Formats: sequence, C-alpha cells, structure tokens
Amino acid sequence: MISICRRLLPLALLLSLPFLSLSAFQPCGETAGAVERGSYRSSLAQTTMYYSVYTPPCYGQTTRAYPILYLMHGSNEDDGHWLRLGLKELLDAGISDGTLPPVIVALPFGEWIANRNQFDRVSWANVFLEEFMPLVEDAYRVDSRREARAVGGISRGGFWAFHLAFRRPDLFSSVGGHSAFFDDYHAPPEHNPLRLAQTADDLDILRIWLDRGRDDYARQNLDLMHERLRQRGIAHEYCLYPEGQHNNAYWRQHVLDYLRFYTAPWQDAPPNPPLIFATNTPASAITPSPAAPAPSGDGLALFLPAVSFPSLQGWLPVDRLQAIRDGQYDALLTLDETTAAALRQHGVPLALQTAIVADDALLNTLWRDRTRFTLLAFDRLTPRYRVLHLALAPGQTPLHPLDADLSRYPLAFEGAPPNFFPDRLTRLLLSGVTALTRNTREALDRLGVPAAASGIQAYTTRADFFHTSNEVSFSPGCPQAEQPPLGAFCSKQDHFELFDRLGLDIVELTGNHNNDYGFTAYLDTLRWYRDRGIQTVGGGEDLARAQQPLVIVHRGNRIIMVACNWAGPYYALASATRPGAAPCDWNWFRANLPALALDSDLLIVTVQHQEFEEYLPTPQQRADFRGLADLGADVVIGTQAHKPQIMEFYNTARGTQAFLHYGLGNLFFDQPFWGNMRFFMDQLFMYEGKLLTIDLFTGIIDDLVRPRPMNAEEQFNFLAFMFNAQGGF
Repeated sequence: MISICRRLLPLALLLSLPFLSLSAFQPCGETAGAVERGSYRSSLAQTTMYYSVYTPPCYGQTTRAYPILYLMHGSNEDDGHWLRLGLKELLDAGISDGTLPPVIVALPFGEWIANRNQFDRVSWANVFLEEFMPLVEDAYRVDSRREARAVGGISRGGFWAFHLAFRRPDLFSSVGGHSAFFDDYHAPPEHNPLRLAQTADDLDILRIWLDRGRDDYARQNLDLMHERLRQRGIAHEYCLYPEGQHNNAYWRQHVLDYLRFYTAPWQDAPPNPPLIFATNTPASAITPSPAAPAPSGDGLALFLPAVSFPSLQGWLPVDRLQAIRDGQYDALLTLDETTAAALRQHGVPLALQTAIVADDALLNTLWRDRTRFTLLAFDRLTPRYRVLHLALAPGQTPLHPLDADLSRYPLAFEGAPPNFFPDRLTRLLLSGVTALTRNTREALDRLGVPAAASGIQAYTTRADFFHTSNEVSFSPGCPQAEQPPLGAFCSKQDHFELFDRLGLDIVELTGNHNNDYGFTAYLDTLRWYRDRGIQTVGGGEDLARAQQPLVIVHRGNRIIMVACNWAGPYYALASATRPGAAPCDWNWFRANLPALALDSDLLIVTVQHQEFEEYLPTPQQRADFRGLADLGADVVIGTQAHKPQIMEFYNTARGTQAFLHYGLGNLFFDQPFWGNMRFFMDQLFMYEGKLLTIDLFTGIIDDLVRPRPMNAEEQFNFLAFMFNAQGGF
C-alpha cells in the first residue's frame, strides 16, 4: 500500500494518461498465462544466456500482437527473480479480471556480464539490444512500436533499465527503477544514468518511475536521480514507501504497483484486435496452428471462373458471367455435375446445351482443351485451376474476382450453404528481384518514386502480405561509400519510399549484393526494415538469425517461410559473427524442413539459386527444388532469376504435390532486354489452412523502373512462350 508517493507529473500529462478500465479482457476461457524458458548463445559475451518469457492467457488462441515489458533482475539473481516475487500470479489475476491488459513480459538473465561495469563493445547493454531483444521480438507476437515497449529493473537491473532508456528513448515508452542502484562514479558519464539525467536528449518523451523503501541503502543516489530530473523539469514519479529495505520482501509487496505503472497506457487497447502476425520464429518456438475463425455471418456461396493452370486465358468480361447467370449458352463453358447442381439450386437457369462432365473428369477436360473454362465453388478450387480475372469495363485493367465488389458479382449468392467467408482468406504475393541501384537508381531520381510505384501498387497493396527479394542495402551517401565497398551496388535512402507506396510487408535477404557497401549498411538497413514493421527472411545479423523461419499466422492460416542463398559470394553470406544471407545447407534442410512442414499449413522455401540467363532451369536447379519439396516444402520459388523461368507441379516423395516456380524475374532492375523486362508475381490464396489457388500476375518493366501489368495481347504471347515453347507444362 502506497502511503507516500511524490507524483511529479505536470497536470496536462496527468490528464493525457488513459484511465484504467475494469472491463474483463478475456478473448477465451483461459485464466492463466504461460512461462517458457529458453537460451541463446551470445556471440558478444561468448556465453550461453538464459531467459524466461511470460505470455498472457489466450495467447495461443489469438493472432494479435501484444505490448512487451522487459524486466531485469537484481544482482546475484537470475531470470526467475521476478517470478519468485509473484509476477505470474499477479499478471494472471489482473488480466483475467480486466485490471491489467494482456502483455508479454521478457525476463533476461544477465549472467556475469550484467554485473560488470563494462561499457565497451562487450557490454550487457549491447547483448540486450543486439541479441536478446531481437530474439524475443522475432519469436513472439510483439507489437514492436516504441509506444508498446517498456523496460524496468530491480537494483542493478534498475541501473541497466535507466541506462538503456536514457540512451535510447526512441525504443522505449516507459522506464522503471525499483530500488535502482545508481552510483555517480561506476560508469563513464556517457553511460551513467545519473549523468544522462542531466545531459541526455528526449527524456521528456519517457514515462519514468522510481521507488524505494524508507530504509533502502541505495536511497542517497535514488534521491539524487530524482533531484536531477526535477531540476531539468523532466516529468517523473518518485514513490517513497514508509517501510522497506533493499530486499525481496520489499519488492514483493509492490510488484502490482509496478505492473500498473508499466501497463497503464495499454489498458484501453481493444480486446483481441484483428491484427496480423508475422515474425521470425525459431523452429523450436513454433506452436500448433490456431483454429480457424468462427463464421462471421457474411458468408457467400461464391462461384469463380477458372481454367486449367497452363491455359493461355487470363480474363473474362463480367458481362459474359452475367449472361450465364441469365441462362444464356456459352460454348466454352464446361461444368462438373456438382457445380451444375449447386448453380441450379441457387436459381441459375443453365442453358440446356451447357457441357456437363463428371466431377473427376473436369480437370482433364480443361487440361486437354485449354480454350475452355469452368465455374467452381470457391472452396473446391485447387492449385491446378487458375482463376480468371474479370474485365469490368472496356479498357479497364481486369481484376481478380476477390478484388471486385462481390455484392455486384453475378455468381455470389447469399444464404446457405456458404462456401466463402472473407475472414478466412489470406493472400500472399511473392515477387522476384528488386535492386534499386545503378540505372534503376538514376531512373528513380528522374521519374520519381510515385511514378515507379504507380503501375503495380493497386495490385500489391491489395495483398495481405507483399514480398520481394531486395538485393541491395540502403547507404546514406550512396553512391559514395563510407568505407571500401565489397561490391558495386547500393540504394539511396530516399528511395525507401517506394516500399512504403507498394505496401511491402516482407523483405527476403538472400540476394548477392546486400553486403556490397559493408556490414554497417546492412545492419542499418535491417534496423530500418524492422523500425517500419517490415519482416525479413533469409538474412540477419548472424547465421542463427538469418536461418530463422518467418511465421505468418493470419485468419486461421499458418504459413512458414524459409529462404536461403545457394550462390554466394562468400561475403554475402552470414556467419556466426557476420551479417548476411542464410546459406542453403542440406544438413539444415534435412533437420528442419520435415518438422516445419508438420507445424504449418503451407511451407514456402524461396531460393537465391545460381543465376542463369535461361528460361528453363538447369538440371541442378530442378534437382535442388524437387529435393526441397521432397523434404516438406509445398511451394519452392526461385528469386534469383533476372529472366522469368518456367514452373511445374511436382509429385513429391511424400505423396503430395508441390508448386515449383524456378524464377520470377526482375521486379525493379535495369536490364532492358525482352526477357529481363518481363516478370511474374505469384499470389498464393490460403483458405482454412489450404492452398486453394495461385494467381499469376504478368508484368513488364517500362522506363527501367516502372513495372506494370501486361495487356491482353502481351499476356497471351508471354504465357504462350512460357507454357508452351519453353515446355513449362
């Protein structure tokens, strides 16, 4: 119980803080969270480090991202310190009754390094920021915005919390020190929180808490911290309790007060918001896929126009579907018996001449005669069928039916039995080579980023997740180098706007040139992605992080992505101490892909293979892609190709069928040749844990830097070349 607590917040700031809500915050029936313990090898400290993480009740049954609280232990303690003080029980009770919001709490064990007054490269701060924090925020569904991140600690841990927050207020919104042990002489001024309280910038954006008991032996310097903050006019809260020493009995009494302080800004967050989750997660941390969402009440009986995958058709006029709906005969329409019966049940007066075949004969019929098309219930699609786009008006770019207004779509019916619920659909769009360098960089300067994005952004922004393989890091002085470059390519930071306009969600880092302008540029670019909420796969600060799978949990669908580089060069590849791309390693594949396949609804492997100026894959490329599918990959995509390459459906040794696309081609790169200016983007449609269909976007790069959709004639000729002349099917 607080009997003396000096509250030194300005009135305006007090009024701006959210009031605590007492409404229960339970998206499921669970009343207890979970604590997991893990470890990692610190390359900085050359020590195996341990940690514990608390996840709130219902964590495994939601897809939302949670705020995160980092709490550090005192001297001679470990990552169980806060748990022994009752942290889990208080969180479970508060979250269950609504007095505390759901939150993830990370509890690092600082080992020997946290007790050292060591502030060079090998310091606890660097281990925390560069190794521990990225590990946790990759492995758990963390809301990685500054506003959703807080840090605090007991005694020595309080020192480190203030050290981190005062030096990096851009990373944390709140900081707390509970009997924090400060000393005006045990750290250099640029690292000492007592000195930083007088000199550091932007402390006024932090929420700051200090507390101690009356008989705390560290009270003198806690009072000094309070006084220095007060003199600068830095808002903070200093709580003086009438009893208490520097010990566990004191801290145990006040853990709930601490939790209320840290979580107050998060209390009014809406319960279980419909956020997506995409994170780099070690295979050991993967949990079972959540159940599919319950029907939302707006389900439809939806029938889509489809062709066999290698058909040269790309679109239909919507008027043609309306004519079928009205009972007119279409000579190229073939239906199976199940679909014909369902359409009649929904009141469609099918023309008597309509070709109707047995269900198991439909695909072969369409495969033999690729001028024909069919209508299929949405949930009966398979990847062997390709959905046609709709031309809504003359001259207008055709749309995928699911991008159109389904309330006006002729073959969408309300009422039972529905086969399509929008809140169960996930769309993942995969693109190939992006390299904003050389002539592409100059063209971006000349034409401008808006023009470069304008041709495809309507398509890329409709996807739930848009991916590209960006092969070049951003460097502040590009094309000038701050150090001797390892290679030739860099990108200008001003051009990052292109990714924002395209709605980029996932960057693959398997490319050959990301380390060209040095490891500092790579690491800076990696932070830039993460600060903007862009996930990465196939690369990282070191080998362990580069190899981490990317897990996407969205609308009940669980997708895992793995990416690697087969081509080098050596300096592009990550090592235990060097950032870069994950090398393709058959030992790693054999050890991990089968388990990842079992833990996912869809396992995708994207590969930076050897580059060949060919439309057909080499025998080695075929063998490698098929080998990945045999180990568990459902989809294997080549992101190395500057020319688009063919695709195939491969019958795996596991008895499944995998989609292999050997090369997507360039998306942004300056190679003005017929093949190098043409490209695919593959959009995967996941529904209720199944890959239903794959949409092929066919595009052309204009003016070196402006990709756009192909028109009907261009698409027909391109597909004819890829599917027929090059032996794709």
